[in-house]
Amino acid sequence: MDVTELAARQEIAELHYKYARGIDKQDWKTFRSAFATTVQADFSHWGVGANMEMPADALAEIVAVLFSKKGLVTQHCMTNFLIDVDGDRATGDAYVLARHKIGDEQMDLNAYYECTYTREPDGWKIRSVTLRPRWDEGHDVARFFEIPDSAPTGRGYLFVTATPLLEQHDALERYVSAIVPMLMQAGGSEPTIMKQDESVVGSTDTWMSMIVTFPDAESLAAGRAVFDSPEYEALVVDRDRAFVKMNIAFYSDMPNQPT
Repeated sequence: MDVTELAARQEIAELHYKYARGIDKQDWKTFRSAFATTVQADFSHWGVGANMEMPADALAEIVAVLFSKKGLVTQHCMTNFLIDVDGDRATGDAYVLARHKIGDEQMDLNAYYECTYTREPDGWKIRSVTLRPRWDEGHDVARFFEIPDSAPTGRGYLFVTATPLLEQHDALERYVSAIVPMLMQAGGSEPTIMKQDESVVGSTDTWMSMIVTFPDAESLAAGRAVFDSPEYEALVVDRDRAFVKMNIAFYSDMPNQPT
Protein backbone atom coordinates (compact mmCIF):
# COMPACT_ATOMS: atom_id res chain seq x y z
CA MET A 1 0.00 0.00 0.00
CA ASP A 2 1.54 3.33 -1.04
CA VAL A 3 1.36 6.70 0.66
CA THR A 4 -1.27 7.96 -1.80
CA GLU A 5 -3.70 5.17 -0.88
CA LEU A 6 -3.07 5.68 2.84
CA ALA A 7 -3.81 9.39 2.44
CA ALA A 8 -7.00 8.59 0.51
CA ARG A 9 -8.20 6.25 3.26
CA GLN A 10 -7.57 8.86 5.92
CA GLU A 11 -9.39 11.54 3.93
CA ILE A 12 -12.36 9.22 3.38
CA ALA A 13 -12.52 8.33 7.08
CA GLU A 14 -12.65 12.03 7.90
CA LEU A 15 -15.75 12.36 5.71
CA HIS A 16 -17.55 10.25 8.30
CA TYR A 17 -16.23 12.47 11.08
CA LYS A 18 -17.71 15.46 9.25
CA TYR A 19 -20.96 13.54 8.81
CA ALA A 20 -21.13 12.80 12.54
CA ARG A 21 -19.93 16.18 13.76
CA GLY A 22 -22.25 18.00 11.39
CA ILE A 23 -25.30 16.20 12.79
CA ASP A 24 -24.26 16.42 16.44
CA LYS A 25 -23.45 20.14 16.26
CA GLN A 26 -26.31 20.79 13.83
CA ASP A 27 -23.70 22.27 11.52
CA TRP A 28 -25.33 21.52 8.19
CA LYS A 29 -22.58 23.15 6.12
CA THR A 30 -20.09 20.66 7.56
CA PHE A 31 -22.54 17.80 7.07
CA ARG A 32 -23.14 18.78 3.44
CA SER A 33 -19.41 19.03 2.75
CA ALA A 34 -19.01 15.25 3.19
CA PHE A 35 -21.06 14.46 0.07
CA ALA A 36 -20.70 14.57 -3.68
CA THR A 37 -23.04 16.83 -5.63
CA THR A 38 -25.51 13.95 -6.05
CA VAL A 39 -25.87 11.16 -3.53
CA GLN A 40 -27.64 7.81 -3.39
CA ALA A 41 -29.10 7.52 0.12
CA ASP A 42 -30.81 4.48 1.59
CA PHE A 43 -32.06 4.53 5.19
CA SER A 44 -35.04 2.29 4.44
CA HIS A 45 -33.63 -0.65 6.40
CA TRP A 46 -34.19 1.43 9.53
CA GLY A 47 -37.74 2.24 8.48
CA VAL A 48 -36.94 5.75 7.25
CA GLY A 49 -37.77 6.78 3.69
CA ALA A 50 -36.70 4.84 0.62
CA ASN A 51 -33.61 4.18 -1.46
CA MET A 52 -33.31 7.24 -3.66
CA GLU A 53 -30.87 9.45 -5.53
CA MET A 54 -31.02 13.14 -4.76
CA PRO A 55 -28.93 16.30 -4.73
CA ALA A 56 -26.74 16.40 -1.64
CA ASP A 57 -28.30 19.77 -0.80
CA ALA A 58 -31.70 18.05 -0.55
CA LEU A 59 -30.30 15.32 1.69
CA ALA A 60 -28.77 17.94 3.96
CA GLU A 61 -32.10 19.75 4.17
CA ILE A 62 -33.97 16.56 5.09
CA VAL A 63 -31.46 15.64 7.79
CA ALA A 64 -31.49 19.21 9.09
CA VAL A 65 -35.27 19.09 9.54
CA LEU A 66 -35.17 15.72 11.33
CA PHE A 67 -32.30 16.61 13.65
CA SER A 68 -33.36 20.17 14.47
CA LYS A 69 -36.14 19.03 16.79
CA LYS A 70 -36.37 21.17 19.90
CA GLY A 71 -34.39 19.65 22.77
CA LEU A 72 -32.71 16.96 20.65
CA VAL A 73 -29.10 16.11 21.48
CA THR A 74 -27.16 13.40 19.63
CA GLN A 75 -23.79 11.70 19.58
CA HIS A 76 -22.59 9.67 16.59
CA CYS A 77 -19.42 7.58 17.04
CA MET A 78 -17.87 6.32 13.78
CA THR A 79 -15.31 3.48 13.96
CA ASN A 80 -13.95 0.34 12.26
CA PHE A 81 -13.37 1.84 8.82
CA LEU A 82 -12.62 -0.68 6.08
CA ILE A 83 -11.96 1.15 2.82
CA ASP A 84 -10.80 -0.10 -0.59
CA VAL A 85 -9.44 2.53 -2.97
CA ASP A 86 -9.38 2.03 -6.73
CA GLY A 87 -8.15 5.13 -8.52
CA ASP A 88 -10.74 7.90 -8.15
CA ARG A 89 -13.34 5.51 -6.72
CA ALA A 90 -13.56 3.73 -3.40
CA THR A 91 -15.89 1.51 -1.41
CA GLY A 92 -16.06 0.96 2.30
CA ASP A 93 -18.04 0.60 5.46
CA ALA A 94 -17.94 2.05 8.95
CA TYR A 95 -19.55 1.20 12.27
CA VAL A 96 -21.78 3.75 13.97
CA LEU A 97 -23.11 3.99 17.50
CA ALA A 98 -25.68 6.78 17.56
CA ARG A 99 -27.42 8.08 20.65
CA HIS A 100 -30.44 10.39 20.47
CA LYS A 101 -32.07 12.09 23.47
CA ILE A 102 -34.96 14.48 24.00
CA GLY A 103 -35.42 14.96 27.72
CA ASP A 104 -35.97 11.51 29.22
CA GLU A 105 -36.71 9.92 25.83
CA GLN A 106 -33.80 8.04 24.30
CA MET A 107 -33.14 6.07 21.13
CA ASP A 108 -29.87 4.24 20.47
CA LEU A 109 -28.76 2.69 17.20
CA ASN A 110 -25.94 0.24 16.53
CA ALA A 111 -25.36 -0.10 12.79
CA TYR A 112 -22.89 0.21 9.97
CA TYR A 113 -22.78 2.30 6.83
CA GLU A 114 -21.98 0.85 3.41
CA CYS A 115 -20.65 3.61 1.19
CA THR A 116 -19.09 4.42 -2.13
CA TYR A 117 -16.82 7.41 -2.61
CA THR A 118 -15.56 9.50 -5.48
CA ARG A 119 -12.60 11.85 -5.77
CA GLU A 120 -13.74 15.27 -6.95
CA PRO A 121 -11.64 18.40 -7.66
CA ASP A 122 -11.98 19.47 -4.01
CA GLY A 123 -11.25 16.03 -2.55
CA TRP A 124 -12.94 12.75 -1.68
CA LYS A 125 -16.72 12.73 -1.19
CA ILE A 126 -19.40 10.22 -0.21
CA ARG A 127 -21.28 9.19 -3.36
CA SER A 128 -23.70 6.69 -1.82
CA VAL A 129 -24.63 5.69 1.71
CA THR A 130 -26.70 2.75 2.95
CA LEU A 131 -27.50 2.34 6.63
CA ARG A 132 -27.54 -1.27 7.88
CA PRO A 133 -28.95 -1.48 11.42
CA ARG A 134 -27.70 -4.27 13.68
CA TRP A 135 -29.89 -3.47 16.68
CA ASP A 136 -31.54 -0.49 18.30
CA GLU A 137 -32.90 0.31 21.74
CA GLY A 138 -35.43 2.74 23.12
CA HIS A 139 -38.01 4.57 21.07
CA ASP A 140 -39.12 3.56 17.59
CA VAL A 141 -37.35 5.77 15.03
CA ALA A 142 -40.49 6.84 13.15
CA ARG A 143 -42.23 7.91 16.34
CA PHE A 144 -39.12 9.52 17.83
CA PHE A 145 -38.62 11.72 14.77
CA GLU A 146 -42.37 11.97 14.09
CA ILE A 147 -41.92 10.61 10.57
CA PRO A 148 -45.21 9.99 8.72
CA ASP A 149 -45.76 6.76 6.81
CA SER A 150 -44.28 7.06 3.33
CA ALA A 151 -47.64 6.04 1.86
CA PRO A 152 -50.14 5.77 4.71
CA THR A 153 -53.11 3.55 3.95
CA GLY A 154 -55.26 4.63 6.88
CA ARG A 155 -56.12 0.97 7.37
CA GLY A 156 -56.10 -0.37 10.91
CA TYR A 157 -56.71 -3.54 12.85
CA LEU A 158 -58.21 -4.43 16.19
CA PHE A 159 -56.46 -7.38 17.86
CA VAL A 160 -58.04 -8.99 20.88
CA THR A 161 -56.37 -11.85 22.74
CA ALA A 162 -58.26 -13.43 25.61
CA THR A 163 -58.94 -16.46 27.76
CA PRO A 164 -62.67 -16.85 28.42
CA LEU A 165 -64.30 -18.42 31.46
CA LEU A 166 -66.61 -20.94 29.83
CA GLU A 167 -68.64 -21.34 33.01
CA GLN A 168 -69.64 -17.68 32.62
CA HIS A 169 -71.47 -18.54 29.42
CA ASP A 170 -74.26 -15.98 29.82
CA ALA A 171 -71.88 -13.05 30.43
CA LEU A 172 -69.68 -14.21 27.54
CA GLU A 173 -72.62 -14.37 25.15
CA ARG A 174 -73.95 -10.96 26.21
CA TYR A 175 -70.53 -9.33 25.74
CA VAL A 176 -69.75 -10.88 22.35
CA SER A 177 -73.26 -10.41 20.94
CA ALA A 178 -73.08 -6.71 21.83
CA ILE A 179 -69.49 -5.74 20.98
CA VAL A 180 -69.34 -7.37 17.54
CA PRO A 181 -72.28 -5.37 16.09
CA MET A 182 -70.86 -2.18 17.61
CA LEU A 183 -67.52 -2.71 15.85
CA MET A 184 -69.15 -3.60 12.54
CA GLN A 185 -71.46 -0.59 12.75
CA ALA A 186 -68.34 1.57 13.17
CA GLY A 187 -67.11 0.22 9.81
CA GLY A 188 -65.09 -2.80 10.93
CA SER A 189 -65.07 -6.12 9.10
CA GLU A 190 -66.79 -9.23 10.35
CA PRO A 191 -64.44 -10.52 13.07
CA THR A 192 -62.09 -13.43 12.48
CA ILE A 193 -61.98 -15.52 15.64
CA MET A 194 -59.23 -18.08 16.18
CA LYS A 195 -58.02 -20.36 18.93
CA GLN A 196 -54.39 -21.04 19.70
CA ASP A 197 -53.24 -24.62 19.19
CA GLU A 198 -49.62 -24.36 20.32
CA SER A 199 -46.76 -21.92 20.84
CA VAL A 200 -43.81 -22.74 18.60
CA VAL A 201 -41.54 -19.95 19.86
CA GLY A 202 -42.20 -18.17 23.13
CA SER A 203 -45.43 -18.51 25.04
CA THR A 204 -48.72 -16.75 25.60
CA ASP A 205 -51.15 -16.81 28.48
CA THR A 206 -54.26 -16.42 26.32
CA TRP A 207 -55.75 -18.99 23.98
CA MET A 208 -58.11 -17.19 21.61
CA SER A 209 -57.78 -14.18 19.30
CA MET A 210 -60.14 -11.91 17.40
CA ILE A 211 -59.15 -9.64 14.53
CA VAL A 212 -61.28 -6.85 13.06
CA THR A 213 -60.06 -4.84 10.04
CA PHE A 214 -60.95 -1.17 9.58
CA PRO A 215 -60.44 -0.18 5.93
CA ASP A 216 -59.73 3.52 6.37
CA ALA A 217 -58.84 6.22 8.90
CA GLU A 218 -62.47 7.23 9.43
CA SER A 219 -63.68 3.74 10.34
CA LEU A 220 -60.56 3.17 12.46
CA ALA A 221 -61.33 6.29 14.49
CA ALA A 222 -64.95 5.17 14.86
CA GLY A 223 -63.82 1.73 15.99
CA ARG A 224 -61.50 3.23 18.58
CA ALA A 225 -64.32 5.47 19.82
CA VAL A 226 -66.44 2.40 20.58
CA PHE A 227 -64.27 1.68 23.63
CA ASP A 228 -64.83 5.17 25.01
CA SER A 229 -68.61 5.04 24.60
CA PRO A 230 -71.24 4.67 27.37
CA GLU A 231 -72.57 1.62 25.51
CA TYR A 232 -69.23 -0.13 25.89
CA GLU A 233 -68.90 0.97 29.51
CA ALA A 234 -72.14 -0.89 30.18
CA LEU A 235 -70.50 -4.09 28.86
CA VAL A 236 -67.47 -3.94 31.15
CA VAL A 237 -69.15 -5.88 33.96
CA ASP A 238 -69.92 -8.79 31.63
CA ARG A 239 -66.47 -8.53 30.03
CA ASP A 240 -64.71 -8.81 33.38
CA ARG A 241 -66.89 -11.76 34.38
CA ALA A 242 -66.48 -13.61 31.10
CA PHE A 243 -62.69 -13.46 30.66
CA VAL A 244 -59.77 -14.39 32.86
CA LYS A 245 -57.40 -12.30 30.75
CA MET A 246 -57.90 -9.92 27.84
CA ASN A 247 -55.77 -7.59 25.79
CA ILE A 248 -57.36 -5.13 23.35
CA ALA A 249 -55.04 -3.25 20.97
CA PHE A 250 -55.21 -1.29 17.73
CA TYR A 251 -52.55 -1.60 15.02
CA SER A 252 -51.88 0.18 11.74
CA ASP A 253 -49.88 -0.76 8.66
CA MET A 254 -46.11 -0.33 8.81
CA PRO A 255 -44.59 2.32 6.55
CA ASN A 256 -44.24 1.01 3.01
CA GLN A 257 -40.80 -0.43 2.35
CA PRO A 258 -39.06 -0.72 -1.01
CA THR A 259 -39.17 -4.20 -2.48
